[in-house]
Amino acid sequence: MNERSFAEADHFRPLRLNDLWRAVARHRLSAVLWTIVLLPVLALGVFLIPAQFDSYSQLLIRLGRGAVSMDPTATLSPTVSLQDSRASQVNSVREMLQSRAIAQKVVKKVGVERILEPRSLLSKTMQKISSMVPSGAAKPMGDLSAEEVEAQLAEEMAINAFQESMNLYMAKDAYTIDLEVRSEDPFLSRDLLRALVQIYRQHHAMAHSSLGSSEFFEEQSKLSYKRAVEAKEKLRVAKTERGIIDIGSAQSALRSLISQVESNLVDVEYELASAVSERARLIEQVGEQPETLQTQTIRGIPKATGDSMRQALYELEVRYKEQSLKLSDDHPKLKVLREQLEAATEISQSEQGERPQTTESTNPVRQALVMSLQQTETRLSGLESKHENLKSQAEFLKEELTQLNRDEVQLAELGWETALAEAEYMRTAENRDNARLIDQLSSGAVSEIAVVQEPSLGLKKVKPKRSILLVLAAMLAVGFGIVQALIRGLLATPHSAEMDTNRQPPTRRRSDAGHGRYRGTDSVRGFNKPPESEPAAETEENGGLTTVPR
Repeated sequence: MNERSFAEADHFRPLRLNDLWRAVARHRLSAVLWTIVLLPVLALGVFLIPAQFDSYSQLLIRLGRGAVSMDPTATLSPTVSLQDSRASQVNSVREMLQSRAIAQKVVKKVGVERILEPRSLLSKTMQKISSMVPSGAAKPMGDLSAEEVEAQLAEEMAINAFQESMNLYMAKDAYTIDLEVRSEDPFLSRDLLRALVQIYRQHHAMAHSSLGSSEFFEEQSKLSYKRAVEAKEKLRVAKTERGIIDIGSAQSALRSLISQVESNLVDVEYELASAVSERARLIEQVGEQPETLQTQTIRGIPKATGDSMRQALYELEVRYKEQSLKLSDDHPKLKVLREQLEAATEISQSEQGERPQTTESTNPVRQALVMSLQQTETRLSGLESKHENLKSQAEFLKEELTQLNRDEVQLAELGWETALAEAEYMRTAENRDNARLIDQLSSGAVSEIAVVQEPSLGLKKVKPKRSILLVLAAMLAVGFGIVQALIRGLLATPHSAEMDTNRQPPTRRRSDAGHGRYRGTDSVRGFNKPPESEPAAETEENGGLTTVPR
């Protein structure tokens, strides 16, 4: 195989570390030069990087009305159950902190000129360069004048600068938010962060406030109070007209009266039936008893006519003896007296003797029965009257119960209206008080956003780390020099003749020293043993390689 074939075969062999080292070594001078040139430039750039100062603050999001309360105008209940996790509340706070509205308020409070004021040498240089570049004047746009447009553009730049300088950090499973503002001025960083915390606390309270709720519920509470008083007055008038203090007490008293009357009516009916039966029995017994009874018979009592006849006979005898002394026996007057005496004597003799005397009296048994009958009839009459009275009372109480049941429905309706009116008034009054408290809390004096750490004043710069940056700049300069030398060495192609003379074809040695030819495997690959030659040394002349015999 010819020498050209050896060169082509060597061209397609793998790149070795020795080749890289030789490429860098050939261009070591350019590597050193590039390093010397770049190192001061990078060091100057490191020292021109403006210093950065941090202000740090931390907020704690407590469980407050912003998480558990709703706008009273949008719900019938002042509170609702929590459906979302506290993480949603913390994320909401983070989003509001990063909102443009908060950034715009912070910029207005701190000042656009102060935020955009250049403080480092690099910033001042860039501002001078930008001021030298000619640019067109601001033009009016819409309803804004040219000055307003320019002010708006400056404000937008300040807002973007503030948003870029602000960083928020949230730890996992925590309810704190770490705030950081980084700028070229430590006092500016502190003032920006302080303004952010103050403005957000007010904004947070305003976001959870309900504008117009206080006036709305003030009017509603007056109307509900008027309705409650009217309903209470209607209920009072209805109870007064019906003589009812409490419907439950009236029903209980009426039930007691009805039970008592019904019990008395049963007792009276029982007594009435007993009295009727007793009267019938007494009437029967009275009919069986005689009215009088012979209670005494007296014997040995002489007859009263015999005594009177004997007295008359005695008087006739006295007169006869007197006339017989005066008159003759055949005197007619004496005869008449003699005949009367004889007749009186005969009557007197017939009337002499004893007669029995019988005493009769009223039958006491019949009399007692009659008295019992009269008492029974009297009691029966009283029981009948009492029965009628109790029946009339029972009917009256039933009518009262019916009327009371009707009154219960009407009073219940009035009571419901009164209760609803009172409940509505209490609810609206509570909402009114809550709305007043919410309006008072809108100032941000009381909030669930607690400032755990006030904005700090960091006078020690946090960026840049110039020592580290200088080391990196030196490493970058050296690396750039090495890389450019390596690329130049690998991409530079020497002449063919010089490559042919400088390259040696690959040789293979047999283990057998008696043979001066390649192995079969080498001959198959097309390699022939080249003639022995002196070793060559590499030198760098005119950017190429030449062989120098030793």
